[in-house]
Amino acid sequence: MAGSPAGDLAQRIGIRTGRVVAPAGLAAILAAALVFILPPHSTIAALVIGIAGVAAFGLGMVRFAGGPWWALIIAVASSALLFAAVTVGGRGLALHTFGLTESCQVVHREEVDTRSRYQHYGFVHTVACPLGGTFTIRTDSTDRQPQGARAAVLDDPGGLLEPDFAIRHNLAVEIIALLASIALVAGAVEFTRRRIRAAS
Repeated sequence: MAGSPAGDLAQRIGIRTGRVVAPAGLAAILAAALVFILPPHSTIAALVIGIAGVAAFGLGMVRFAGGPWWALIIAVASSALLFAAVTVGGRGLALHTFGLTESCQVVHREEVDTRSRYQHYGFVHTVACPLGGTFTIRTDSTDRQPQGARAAVLDDPGGLLEPDFAIRHNLAVEIIALLASIALVAGAVEFTRRRIRAAS
């Protein structure tokens, strides 16, 4: 059917479908980051929406490219990195941009056993900040802070952003990761376009 009117029509439909589905996948990844960073701060919802976005971008790029396996691998890998960057890095970037850094006291630390779900344990810290008030910060075992110690906390007194320990967010690294992931997705799209043009 290659080169036939029916084959050409199917190819055009595939390209048009890809041009709709792939951007919709990127929009879903952005929506997942917003659900994670802003209320309701739902990690589970962000994961579900983000995974759906990665899958949609991958399938859209495959349709756009006409079905080669390499398009799926490139699209899924680049969009998965974008999802990680805009959620984890986006949270720190939002706190650095719209929040403030305070020296707070860790008034209580409680160990939480999460081995039944995550195969490790974590901690819930209660911190008292001079401007923001009292916050609860969850961390894993590698980011625990001693009870009674003072720690730098990124917080939003307005309550829109979830607070976190400043040591967990390196602004330069997060900006580089975010820009690099965006460039990687753009590079994947451009690479796919050039391969399509070269094949046609």
